[in-house]
Amino acid sequence: MNNKEVESYRSGVQSRLEELTLMSAKQGSNIHHIKDSLDEVKVLIKEQNGRIRVLESSMSGVRAIGSMLSVIFSGLFGYLFTKG
Repeated sequence: MNNKEVESYRSGVQSRLEELTLMSAKQGSNIHHIKDSLDEVKVLIKEQNGRIRVLESSMSGVRAIGSMLSVIFSGLFGYLFTKG
């Protein structure tokens, strides 16, 4: 290789290195934006899970009351039909 080819190769490597540096900087800023967005999503999911937990507990209470009423009424009807 002569000097001209070596210089051409070096300038190509230098320009490619500059491209890679710029790409790395862009990826770094994109990763920071993605991390911020992910943190916001985590907060929203925690809030949603809290609301779901409250709704599930109230549903559980309604089911418990319904099952107790069904046991009471079935016992009452069973008693009335076996007595009569």
